[in-house]
Amino acid sequence: MTKTVAFFSGYYLPHFGGIERYTYNVAIRLRKKGYNIIVVTSQENNQKDEEIIDGVKVYRLPIRKIWQERYPFFKKNQHYKQLLQKIREEKIDYYVCNTRFQLPALLGTQLAKENNKKALVLEHGTTYLTLNNKFLDFFLHKVEKILIQRVKKNTDIFYGVSQEAADWLKEFNINSKGVLYNAVDPAEFDKYFTQKTKPDKITISFSGRLQATFKGVEILLSAFEQLSKEYNNVELIIAGDGPIYKKMTQRYQQENIKFLGYIHHDKVMELNNQSDIFVLLSKIEGFSTSMIEAAMMKNVVITTDVGGAYELLPDSTYGYVIENSEEALLKALRDLINHPEKIRPIQEKVSQRVMEKYTWNKTVENFEKAFIELESCTQLLER
Repeated sequence: MTKTVAFFSGYYLPHFGGIERYTYNVAIRLRKKGYNIIVVTSQENNQKDEEIIDGVKVYRLPIRKIWQERYPFFKKNQHYKQLLQKIREEKIDYYVCNTRFQLPALLGTQLAKENNKKALVLEHGTTYLTLNNKFLDFFLHKVEKILIQRVKKNTDIFYGVSQEAADWLKEFNINSKGVLYNAVDPAEFDKYFTQKTKPDKITISFSGRLQATFKGVEILLSAFEQLSKEYNNVELIIAGDGPIYKKMTQRYQQENIKFLGYIHHDKVMELNNQSDIFVLLSKIEGFSTSMIEAAMMKNVVITTDVGGAYELLPDSTYGYVIENSEEALLKALRDLINHPEKIRPIQEKVSQRVMEKYTWNKTVENFEKAFIELESCTQLLER
């Protein structure tokens, strides 16, 4: 009998962030293994309420316009109730809920409990949410704790997308069942990789949302401006859009800095192939998709100690885990530029590590093992 897996996620395609890409990659691979797949998510930008994307049935629940880009608040009108009834009528075997604090995840755990099942809650972060305001963050953290208590009443099955994400759950007195790693598709390496052909120039890249403080792009740009005064063989390429895009493009108008704006995934992978060094100075990550894709494509990764950085880069022979500061970034970049012979061995080693440990096939295998545990929990509940 074909099993049905339902993912409950704040957003889904075409909204294409790290969580959305994770859900998509796991969903399509489970479908290839014979599972029926449903995604329950939020409706934005007048998308269809129900549609099929690559064989995956997607339900989009209406949400309020307030804070729509960051957090989906359900608009519980008649249309919401009609869609929810359709979701309730689906014969769902496994409930997978992305993030412990978003309302779609809470809904998924509630529906699972209604059906005498345990939901699997997947942690994608390693710290509290932040608005970069101590006063507001104080209350935001209180709200997070209230939401997680509600989720815990419905299930006790939690996993992380990295070991660090799994360990972070202890903050809420949750013992994770394990790790379902964020991952890459090795076939994309074969599709996009060519030998790097600019031995006299070092290309540094960043790909991600251009949002104040969260990804550290301001620090990167400031550091590169200084670096350009010291070296004439470096260039910086920034891929991504966001609230500070216009401000950054106006502030940094150098010939050796290129802003690409939003680009599709295939162009991101082409940039990864072109680049030598990838920089991500995040404050909040679970296990960055951009980071592991860049590592797979043979980039030296320079990142901060968040989101499983040390799982990817266990020591300096794999890459650089640094303090989140301009001084630390400049030190790492100067080390590589002054000693270019270090670059190739690090690139080769970290790429091999990604291929061996962080692939979607391995993650999906571990999902199937987790489903077996969910079935055991269901059987205990039915006794």
